[in-house]
Amino acid sequence: MNAEVINYSQCWEDPKVLLDALSINPNDEVLSITSGGDNTLAMLVAFPRHIVSVDMNAVQNYLLELKMAAVQSLSYSEYLEFLGVIESNKRLDLYKKVSPRLSNHAREWWSVHESHIKVGPINCGRFEKFTALFARRILPMIHNHKTIKQLLSFNKIEEQRTFFKTRWNSRKWRFFLRLFTSRFILQRFARQRGMFSQANIKNIANTYERRMERHLTSVPNSGNFFMHYSLTGRYGDSLPPYLEHNGYDKLQNVKNTFLSIKTGNLLSYLKSMPDNSFSKFNLSDIFEPLSELENEALWHEIIRTAKSGARVAYWNNLVKRSYPVSVSSQINTDNEFVNELQAKDKVFFYDSFHLHTIKK
Repeated sequence: MNAEVINYSQCWEDPKVLLDALSINPNDEVLSITSGGDNTLAMLVAFPRHIVSVDMNAVQNYLLELKMAAVQSLSYSEYLEFLGVIESNKRLDLYKKVSPRLSNHAREWWSVHESHIKVGPINCGRFEKFTALFARRILPMIHNHKTIKQLLSFNKIEEQRTFFKTRWNSRKWRFFLRLFTSRFILQRFARQRGMFSQANIKNIANTYERRMERHLTSVPNSGNFFMHYSLTGRYGDSLPPYLEHNGYDKLQNVKNTFLSIKTGNLLSYLKSMPDNSFSKFNLSDIFEPLSELENEALWHEIIRTAKSGARVAYWNNLVKRSYPVSVSSQINTDNEFVNELQAKDKVFFYDSFHLHTIKK
């Protein structure tokens, strides 16, 4: 899907939900979908024995390499500056410090995509550019800076809910939200076309409008870097774990042997692995574009390569996907725990979060 294009320069699955769900420990062998690389790095901060990060798009893996190389090459302030958390006009100079740590293929790719470096690697993805367009060009026509800042400040959900209903949820807000979350606009400017191949929802915009309202009336915005970025194009009073100072310090102590990066189809990769290889799985929303037959084939490989007691975490967006009936006898789900985690999820657009334990 869109090879040679960075589709996501950040991960849009809540890392704190993921870390609570998987409970990474030093004995874990982890399989992770790369995407923007953030959640692979968040799990590395927990010091598992090893993580294999897989993506079928090579440039998503080059982005993960770049973020890891930046940790190893730059001071903390330079790290934030280079990646795009704070403003800078010297990212190309900082890249000269980072590039020697990249693989040859990654270095060659970044060398001809300096424009991505200039805007900050966390801001260069197709989805992030789309988000920034909405935040910086469209939203200011709907609400002024003071109103946006106030919505993002609440840590008491009762106050936020009232503010949303009385000040935020205007006719103009609903119109532009529905426009920018329509299937046509999302396929053309934000997400890969294949991610909609299995989606049967007739009015995607209405679905996202309902999810946004549900989120803004149930999850406080203070500390929610996803919502801050969505509405301003910048993180607010919180950062993803790998960008926090504590995360940066821990990643500096991670050895290169702790992380393997693989490019290719997940099903093919799992077929190449022996039985009982992994104890934790971060599968993002990998099932979204799969047919039911593809979904079943993948689940059989997940079960085969999972150790007994392995945990599998993933999200559903527009397509409801879960394990097939054929493997149900090997799956345990703590629904109460999953509901607790989902209630804390700081990303508005997913339908559901899933966590299963494999029994053998």
